[in-house]
Amino acid sequence: MDAGAESSLERRVQVVSGKGGVGRTTVAAALALRCARQGAKTLLLEVDAPDSATRLLGFEPARDEPREVIDHLWCCNMTPAGSVREYALMVLRFKALYRVVFENRLVKYLLRSIPSLGEFTMAGKFWFHTVQTLDGVPRFDRVILDAPATGHAITFLAVSRVVAELTPPGPMKTEASKMAAMIEDPKNTCMHVVARPEEMPVNEALELEQAAVERVGIALGLGFLNRVEADPFTPQQADLVRRLSESHPEHPILHIARLRCSRQARSEREAERLRSNSRMEWLELPDLPEAPRGKDGLRELNDALDRQLGAAEGPARNAGGAAGG
Repeated sequence: MDAGAESSLERRVQVVSGKGGVGRTTVAAALALRCARQGAKTLLLEVDAPDSATRLLGFEPARDEPREVIDHLWCCNMTPAGSVREYALMVLRFKALYRVVFENRLVKYLLRSIPSLGEFTMAGKFWFHTVQTLDGVPRFDRVILDAPATGHAITFLAVSRVVAELTPPGPMKTEASKMAAMIEDPKNTCMHVVARPEEMPVNEALELEQAAVERVGIALGLGFLNRVEADPFTPQQADLVRRLSESHPEHPILHIARLRCSRQARSEREAERLRSNSRMEWLELPDLPEAPRGKDGLRELNDALDRQLGAAEGPARNAGGAAGG
């Protein structure tokens, strides 16, 4: 496996994003479970999500406060309200003072009107858990962020740098600068991109990769091409379908076989277009018969990932370029 790709799976902070519906939460949960099984204290963070990661793992939601769900694996779904509250308590120190100020109806209304406040405080919580310590040692060895979909992910990751540049000197500028430095640190942080071998997901994956580098400054990790269907026919069988279709164009079974061949060909073209235009190394994850549920379902994805990582040893699989960071 390419050394850059291998190191990206060992970064302390790993962000996972992609177009909605491509399976980024499933990939993030599988990566977090993989880290935990390797003995790393791992936190899987979600950004105001409908608790999909905990449902995938088969556990009750864990909102705003990390909760250990299995050995070495914690889950936490950050919400804007919870992150604002946590940030305010860190600044004000006293819960009584927080209630007087932030539970005020007018203050609540004003806070909701501040653009990107929720994203900024959730980004702050994300940063805090990457540097959090217990008894002088890091609380978490790995932090996996299940980021929002493409455009929202870029906004979320870029907000701390924007605040750092626009805010006058003071505590908020200092904290925002620390948050931005964490996201932009290529030795500790990277972003993985998830896509499917279809036109729109490939387009968004390439746009996300470019925006991540140009607008966020985050290092690129691995690409995960999800739900890749196995070719149903050998080359000889596909040729036989084509020849039989010439003499039996209306045969229903041959019609279905032609459609399947055509879909497979489109998927392969999109996968090749993605690899050719990307700077990342892309691994393939199979289209499982059933959506992965619980630890056992995610183990199937991890097994497939381990096979891909083993197959990637030696020359990089991506002819379009090496991993980006």
